[in-house]
Amino acid sequence: MLFIVVVALTGGYWVLRLADGSRGQRQRWRKIWPVACVIGVVRITAVWLGAVANRHSDWRQVIGYFLQMLALPEIYLLRGMRDRPYAWTGAASMLLAVTSFFWAALLVRLAMGASRDERPPGPRA
Repeated sequence: MLFIVVVALTGGYWVLRLADGSRGQRQRWRKIWPVACVIGVVRITAVWLGAVANRHSDWRQVIGYFLQMLALPEIYLLRGMRDRPYAWTGAASMLLAVTSFFWAALLVRLAMGASRDERPPGPRA
């Protein structure tokens, strides 16, 4: 649980630094929000559907297992809570909501770096 608090505080600091930055950073932040929301919704939904599917002892359990694999590597940090399914799913949802911003920032940075490399060389504005 301490890890989740540390990640949340680090993420909050990162958000404040990004919001207070230059015009390019603010523009990047506008691109991060929708990407982070999509990543978070997909991964959190997969964890909850996987938790529901794991209650059955037939082929649905296999599908539930693979759905929960969409939350790796973060859910590995919560392995001590696996004996309490609802607490584990709730903690995983919070952790995935926070780390979705980190994944989105990485993807946006990679995409912006790739588009920056495609521009012809010349004076910067």
